[in-house]
Amino acid sequence: MMRKNRNTKSFKALLLIALGMGLLSACCAPGVRKAPAAAPVEDTSAVQEDKTLKKEDISNENAMIDTVYGDWHVQVDTVGSKAKVKNSDEFVNKLIVTISKGGKVLFNKKVFTREDIWKGADEEFQVYAALVSDITNTSVYLPVSICYPETDDGFTFLLTLSKDGSSKVYPVPMAWDESDMVTDFYVRYIHECQQKPVDKASLLKLARDYGSPAFVEQLTKEGVDVVFPAKVLARKNMKVVPEAELLKDGCQVRFSTSYDNTQPFDSIRVVLKERQVKNYNFYDYMIDKVNH
Repeated sequence: MMRKNRNTKSFKALLLIALGMGLLSACCAPGVRKAPAAAPVEDTSAVQEDKTLKKEDISNENAMIDTVYGDWHVQVDTVGSKAKVKNSDEFVNKLIVTISKGGKVLFNKKVFTREDIWKGADEEFQVYAALVSDITNTSVYLPVSICYPETDDGFTFLLTLSKDGSSKVYPVPMAWDESDMVTDFYVRYIHECQQKPVDKASLLKLARDYGSPAFVEQLTKEGVDVVFPAKVLARKNMKVVPEAELLKDGCQVRFSTSYDNTQPFDSIRVVLKERQVKNYNFYDYMIDKVNH
Protein backbone atom coordinates (compact mmCIF):
# COMPACT_ATOMS: atom_id res chain seq x y z
CA MET A 1 0.00 0.00 0.00
CA MET A 2 3.00 2.30 0.23
CA ARG A 3 3.50 4.60 -2.72
CA LYS A 4 6.50 6.59 -3.83
CA ASN A 5 6.78 10.22 -2.80
CA ARG A 6 5.72 12.78 -5.37
CA ASN A 7 6.36 16.51 -5.59
CA THR A 8 3.81 18.36 -3.47
CA LYS A 9 3.09 21.79 -2.07
CA SER A 10 4.19 22.78 1.42
CA PHE A 11 2.06 21.91 4.43
CA LYS A 12 1.85 25.57 5.45
CA ALA A 13 0.41 26.48 2.06
CA LEU A 14 -2.13 23.72 2.43
CA LEU A 15 -3.36 25.20 5.69
CA LEU A 16 -4.30 28.33 3.75
CA ILE A 17 -5.89 26.21 1.05
CA ALA A 18 -7.99 24.36 3.62
CA LEU A 19 -9.16 27.69 4.99
CA GLY A 20 -10.24 28.84 1.54
CA MET A 21 -11.85 25.57 0.51
CA GLY A 22 -13.37 24.25 3.68
CA LEU A 23 -13.41 20.74 2.26
CA LEU A 24 -10.02 19.34 1.24
CA SER A 25 -7.65 18.19 3.97
CA ALA A 26 -4.16 19.57 4.43
CA CYS A 27 -2.60 16.21 3.81
CA CYS A 28 0.17 17.02 1.38
CA ALA A 29 3.65 18.38 1.85
CA PRO A 30 7.17 18.01 0.45
CA GLY A 31 8.64 14.97 2.11
CA VAL A 32 5.41 14.13 3.92
CA ARG A 33 4.77 10.45 3.45
CA LYS A 34 1.68 8.35 3.62
CA ALA A 35 1.29 6.52 6.92
CA PRO A 36 2.85 3.04 6.93
CA ALA A 37 0.80 0.27 5.41
CA ALA A 38 0.65 -1.48 8.76
CA ALA A 39 -0.95 1.49 10.51
CA PRO A 40 -4.45 0.39 11.59
CA VAL A 41 -7.56 2.51 11.74
CA GLU A 42 -7.60 3.40 15.40
CA ASP A 43 -10.75 4.00 17.42
CA THR A 44 -9.40 6.67 19.75
CA SER A 45 -12.59 6.65 21.81
CA ALA A 46 -11.38 3.33 23.21
CA VAL A 47 -8.09 4.70 24.56
CA GLN A 48 -7.88 3.72 28.22
CA GLU A 49 -5.10 5.96 29.54
CA ASP A 50 -5.94 9.02 31.61
CA LYS A 51 -6.69 12.03 29.38
CA THR A 52 -7.71 14.43 32.14
CA LEU A 53 -6.41 17.96 31.70
CA LYS A 54 -4.36 19.32 34.57
CA LYS A 55 -4.62 22.93 35.69
CA GLU A 56 -1.19 23.77 34.28
CA ASP A 57 -2.28 22.38 30.91
CA ILE A 58 -5.37 24.58 30.76
CA SER A 59 -3.31 27.67 31.51
CA ASN A 60 -1.12 26.89 28.49
CA GLU A 61 -3.95 26.47 25.98
CA ASN A 62 -3.38 28.08 22.59
CA ALA A 63 -6.74 28.43 20.84
CA MET A 64 -6.16 27.41 17.23
CA ILE A 65 -9.55 26.60 15.68
CA ASP A 66 -12.98 27.91 16.63
CA THR A 67 -15.64 27.38 13.99
CA VAL A 68 -19.41 27.11 13.73
CA TYR A 69 -21.14 25.11 10.97
CA GLY A 70 -24.91 24.63 11.17
CA ASP A 71 -25.58 23.42 14.69
CA TRP A 72 -21.95 22.30 15.16
CA HIS A 73 -19.47 24.27 17.28
CA VAL A 74 -15.88 23.03 16.98
CA GLN A 75 -12.88 24.17 19.02
CA VAL A 76 -9.39 22.72 18.68
CA ASP A 77 -6.62 23.96 20.98
CA THR A 78 -3.01 22.93 21.50
CA VAL A 79 -1.33 22.40 24.85
CA GLY A 80 2.38 22.02 25.40
CA SER A 81 3.41 19.36 27.91
CA LYS A 82 6.45 19.44 30.17
CA ALA A 83 8.25 16.86 28.04
CA LYS A 84 10.32 17.93 25.04
CA VAL A 85 10.38 16.36 21.63
CA LYS A 86 13.56 14.32 21.33
CA ASN A 87 16.40 16.27 19.67
CA SER A 88 14.29 19.44 19.65
CA ASP A 89 13.57 22.49 21.80
CA GLU A 90 9.82 22.08 21.21
CA PHE A 91 7.57 20.73 23.96
CA VAL A 92 5.36 17.78 23.02
CA ASN A 93 1.92 19.01 21.96
CA LYS A 94 -1.49 17.67 22.86
CA LEU A 95 -4.62 18.46 20.86
CA ILE A 96 -7.61 19.52 22.96
CA VAL A 97 -10.96 19.07 21.21
CA THR A 98 -14.29 20.50 22.33
CA ILE A 99 -17.31 19.87 20.10
CA SER A 100 -21.01 20.46 20.59
CA LYS A 101 -23.94 19.82 18.27
CA GLY A 102 -27.33 21.39 18.81
CA GLY A 103 -26.13 22.63 22.19
CA LYS A 104 -25.17 19.10 23.35
CA VAL A 105 -21.51 18.65 24.25
CA LEU A 106 -20.07 15.62 22.44
CA PHE A 107 -16.37 16.10 23.25
CA ASN A 108 -15.43 18.15 26.31
CA LYS A 109 -11.74 19.08 26.15
CA LYS A 110 -10.90 15.59 24.90
CA VAL A 111 -7.15 15.13 24.65
CA PHE A 112 -5.44 13.55 21.65
CA THR A 113 -1.74 12.88 22.00
CA ARG A 114 0.84 12.10 19.37
CA GLU A 115 0.46 8.40 20.19
CA ASP A 116 -3.34 8.56 19.96
CA ILE A 117 -3.03 9.67 16.34
CA TRP A 118 -0.32 7.16 15.51
CA LYS A 119 0.89 4.51 17.92
CA GLY A 120 4.03 4.11 15.81
CA ALA A 121 5.18 7.71 16.36
CA ASP A 122 8.61 7.92 17.98
CA GLU A 123 9.86 10.59 20.38
CA GLU A 124 11.32 12.74 17.59
CA PHE A 125 7.86 13.51 16.13
CA GLN A 126 5.47 16.34 16.96
CA VAL A 127 1.70 16.41 16.41
CA TYR A 128 0.07 19.26 14.45
CA ALA A 129 -3.54 19.90 13.46
CA ALA A 130 -4.68 21.74 10.34
CA LEU A 131 -7.98 23.55 9.89
CA VAL A 132 -11.21 21.54 9.95
CA SER A 133 -11.54 20.31 6.37
CA ASP A 134 -15.18 19.21 6.30
CA ILE A 135 -18.27 18.86 8.49
CA THR A 136 -21.30 16.73 7.63
CA ASN A 137 -24.48 15.97 9.56
CA THR A 138 -22.66 13.13 11.31
CA SER A 139 -18.97 13.98 11.61
CA VAL A 140 -16.20 16.56 11.87
CA TYR A 141 -13.07 15.87 9.78
CA LEU A 142 -9.78 17.21 11.19
CA PRO A 143 -6.49 16.74 9.26
CA VAL A 144 -3.55 15.96 11.55
CA SER A 145 0.14 15.48 10.78
CA ILE A 146 2.88 13.74 12.73
CA CYS A 147 6.12 15.42 11.65
CA TYR A 148 9.62 16.23 12.76
CA PRO A 149 9.44 19.68 14.45
CA GLU A 150 9.64 22.68 12.11
CA THR A 151 9.66 20.42 9.04
CA ASP A 152 7.15 18.93 6.63
CA ASP A 153 8.71 15.49 6.95
CA GLY A 154 6.32 13.01 8.50
CA PHE A 155 2.95 11.29 8.11
CA THR A 156 -0.61 12.52 7.63
CA PHE A 157 -3.90 11.35 9.12
CA LEU A 158 -7.59 12.26 9.26
CA LEU A 159 -9.17 12.46 12.72
CA THR A 160 -12.94 11.99 12.52
CA LEU A 161 -15.17 13.02 15.41
CA SER A 162 -18.76 11.85 15.15
CA LYS A 163 -22.03 12.90 16.73
CA ASP A 164 -22.28 9.60 18.66
CA GLY A 165 -19.17 10.64 20.63
CA SER A 166 -16.80 8.25 18.85
CA SER A 167 -13.55 9.16 17.12
CA LYS A 168 -11.38 7.37 14.58
CA VAL A 169 -8.05 8.00 12.91
CA TYR A 170 -7.46 7.19 9.24
CA PRO A 171 -4.13 7.32 7.39
CA VAL A 172 -4.60 9.53 4.32
CA PRO A 173 -2.69 10.20 1.07
CA MET A 174 0.25 12.59 1.08
CA ALA A 175 0.53 13.81 -2.49
CA TRP A 176 -1.38 16.49 -4.34
CA ASP A 177 -3.00 14.92 -7.37
CA GLU A 178 -6.37 13.59 -8.43
CA SER A 179 -5.78 10.01 -7.29
CA ASP A 180 -5.33 11.25 -3.73
CA MET A 181 -8.44 13.40 -4.06
CA VAL A 182 -10.36 10.26 -5.02
CA THR A 183 -8.85 8.25 -2.14
CA ASP A 184 -9.69 11.05 0.27
CA PHE A 185 -13.28 11.08 -0.97
CA TYR A 186 -13.63 7.33 -0.45
CA VAL A 187 -12.10 7.44 3.05
CA ARG A 188 -14.75 9.96 4.10
CA TYR A 189 -17.58 8.28 2.19
CA ILE A 190 -16.79 4.90 3.79
CA HIS A 191 -16.69 6.55 7.21
CA GLU A 192 -20.14 8.02 6.57
CA CYS A 193 -21.40 4.57 5.52
CA GLN A 194 -20.28 3.20 8.89
CA GLN A 195 -22.48 5.64 10.82
CA LYS A 196 -25.71 4.38 12.32
CA PRO A 197 -28.00 5.36 10.82
CA VAL A 198 -26.34 6.25 7.53
CA ASP A 199 -27.17 9.85 6.63
CA LYS A 200 -27.90 10.14 2.90
CA ALA A 201 -27.65 13.94 2.94
CA SER A 202 -24.06 13.68 4.25
CA LEU A 203 -23.13 11.28 1.46
CA LEU A 204 -24.55 13.65 -1.14
CA LYS A 205 -22.69 16.56 0.46
CA LEU A 206 -19.41 14.70 -0.02
CA ALA A 207 -20.42 13.97 -3.61
CA ARG A 208 -20.99 17.68 -4.21
CA ASP A 209 -17.70 18.58 -2.52
CA TYR A 210 -15.62 16.20 -4.63
CA GLY A 211 -17.69 15.69 -7.75
CA SER A 212 -19.52 17.27 -10.65
CA PRO A 213 -23.29 17.81 -10.91
CA ALA A 214 -23.38 14.71 -13.12
CA PHE A 215 -21.80 12.66 -10.31
CA VAL A 216 -24.36 13.91 -7.80
CA GLU A 217 -27.13 13.10 -10.29
CA GLN A 218 -25.77 9.56 -10.71
CA LEU A 219 -25.92 9.01 -6.94
CA THR A 220 -29.39 10.54 -6.77
CA LYS A 221 -30.82 8.35 -9.56
CA GLU A 222 -28.91 5.10 -9.00
CA GLY A 223 -28.54 5.28 -5.23
CA VAL A 224 -25.71 6.32 -2.91
CA ASP A 225 -24.26 2.78 -2.98
CA VAL A 226 -23.41 3.09 -6.68
CA VAL A 227 -19.90 4.30 -5.81
CA PHE A 228 -18.98 0.79 -4.57
CA PRO A 229 -18.47 -2.54 -6.36
CA ALA A 230 -20.54 -5.54 -5.28
CA LYS A 231 -17.92 -7.23 -3.07
CA VAL A 232 -17.47 -4.05 -1.03
CA LEU A 233 -21.20 -3.72 -0.45
CA ALA A 234 -21.29 -7.33 0.68
CA ARG A 235 -18.82 -6.70 3.51
CA LYS A 236 -20.24 -6.16 6.97
CA ASN A 237 -19.93 -2.64 8.41
CA MET A 238 -18.14 -1.39 5.27
CA LYS A 239 -14.74 -2.00 6.88
CA VAL A 240 -12.58 -1.62 3.79
CA VAL A 241 -9.52 0.41 2.84
CA PRO A 242 -9.57 2.35 -0.48
CA GLU A 243 -6.62 3.48 -2.57
CA ALA A 244 -6.85 5.11 -5.99
CA GLU A 245 -4.35 4.95 -8.82
CA LEU A 246 -4.29 7.66 -11.47
CA LEU A 247 -4.82 6.34 -15.00
CA LYS A 248 -4.94 8.08 -18.36
CA ASP A 249 -8.71 8.47 -18.39
CA GLY A 250 -9.48 8.54 -14.66
CA CYS A 251 -8.73 6.44 -11.60
CA GLN A 252 -8.88 2.83 -10.55
CA VAL A 253 -9.99 2.54 -6.91
CA ARG A 254 -8.90 -0.69 -5.25
CA PHE A 255 -10.30 -1.97 -1.98
CA SER A 256 -8.43 -4.05 0.60
CA THR A 257 -9.59 -5.56 3.87
CA SER A 258 -7.00 -3.72 5.99
CA TYR A 259 -4.01 -1.39 5.81
CA ASP A 260 -1.56 -4.27 6.08
CA ASN A 261 -3.25 -6.24 3.30
CA THR A 262 -1.66 -5.42 -0.04
CA GLN A 263 -3.98 -7.66 -2.06
CA PRO A 264 -7.15 -5.77 -3.14
CA PHE A 265 -10.27 -7.92 -3.32
CA ASP A 266 -12.30 -5.61 -5.59
CA SER A 267 -12.06 -2.39 -7.57
CA ILE A 268 -14.06 0.21 -9.48
CA ARG A 269 -13.29 2.80 -12.18
CA VAL A 270 -13.80 6.50 -11.55
CA VAL A 271 -14.12 8.96 -14.43
CA LEU A 272 -12.68 12.43 -13.82
CA LYS A 273 -13.75 15.73 -15.36
CA GLU A 274 -11.62 18.80 -15.76
CA ARG A 275 -12.89 21.94 -14.07
CA GLN A 276 -13.84 24.67 -16.50
CA VAL A 277 -12.79 27.40 -14.12
CA LYS A 278 -9.35 26.76 -12.64
CA ASN A 279 -8.73 27.81 -9.06
CA TYR A 280 -5.52 27.37 -7.04
CA ASN A 281 -7.61 26.24 -4.08
CA PHE A 282 -9.09 23.24 -5.92
CA TYR A 283 -7.91 20.19 -7.79
CA ASP A 284 -8.02 20.68 -11.55
CA TYR A 285 -10.30 17.65 -11.85
CA MET A 286 -13.37 16.32 -10.04
CA ILE A 287 -15.20 13.01 -9.93
CA ASP A 288 -17.69 12.82 -12.81
CA LYS A 289 -18.88 9.21 -12.80
CA VAL A 290 -18.22 5.70 -11.51
CA ASN A 291 -18.26 2.77 -13.93
CA HIS A 292 -18.96 -0.82 -12.84
